[in-house]
Amino acid sequence: MQRTIRLLLWLAVPLALFIPAISALAQSGAGAAPPAGNPLALTFKTPDPAHGKEISQSCQGCHGVGLASMNKDIPGLAGQHSSYTRLQLAAFRAKLRPSQVMWQQAANLSDQDIADIAAYTGSLQPGPAWKVDDEAVRAKGEALFHMGDSKRNIIACAICHGDNGRGDDRLGVASITNLSPEYGEEILHEFKDAPGYGIPHPDAMRIILRPMNDDDLKAVATYISSMQK
Repeated sequence: MQRTIRLLLWLAVPLALFIPAISALAQSGAGAAPPAGNPLALTFKTPDPAHGKEISQSCQGCHGVGLASMNKDIPGLAGQHSSYTRLQLAAFRAKLRPSQVMWQQAANLSDQDIADIAAYTGSLQPGPAWKVDDEAVRAKGEALFHMGDSKRNIIACAICHGDNGRGDDRLGVASITNLSPEYGEEILHEFKDAPGYGIPHPDAMRIILRPMNDDDLKAVATYISSMQK
């Protein structure tokens, strides 16, 4: 219940704010004027990864050395697409995505800072694969990820996230390669349990995950945690 409530708060961002922000943040051309009054849209010049590295040093305290988290409850930032990272930091700064810690960390970031950090994290490689305790569970997750299950109306995750799980920066689709299995499973449950809000990315996740049971979600989370060994 708690994890569902947390996601509902995040997904309840008004549609009028969210959709223009997705479009603005996913664009490759920097510097375009954002929609008026939209806290998720950013204005920035060409991102500077070197500056992003400099100002993100404190992030390693939670997200790990090189931003490749080894904490099962905290996602790694290394290798995440710039468009997705910009959106998340903008949402934390606007206090639209719940997290007291991240509210404090993002509060003083400028639009340019956010763009620079996102450029830096996007230049890194994803962290190492997590240890798999049950290869049969991983194999089930691999099959669901790449092929889905037509008999149960389960769509392959790879259709959006790619065969390597790296997503699509242009479309704002997150990289999920080598995500902690515990964190990954929690996020999958959050998306599945959320009601529809008419917001493209979360709604797509909710619809795709709806036919999956708890064992399916655990299997997919196990697989994506160890995609690149």
